Amino acid sequence: MIEFFNSWRESPKVPADWQPRLAPGAIVKQKVRDPGVLKVLREVLPGRWMKIYHYGRDGTEVHYHQHESGKVAFVKYKRK
Repeated sequence: MIEFFNSWRESPKVPADWQPRLAPGAIVKQKVRDPGVLKVLREVLPGRWMKIYHYGRDGTEVHYHQHESGKVAFVKYKRK
């Protein structure tokens, strides 16, 4: 089952005190490259999807898939 959120901040996987980096290049948006993932996402919510990488001040990152409506899915928090 896919968990959808209105924002990546709503996901329990991201620590509440996580701070995004405020600099150019801190957010990277790409097309979803995995056709299997894109198919699953579009079956549930048709439309345009992007893969977003959001870098934190402490070297961590949050990445997720974002629908054109703003809904997000597959939120992951990663320490480098």
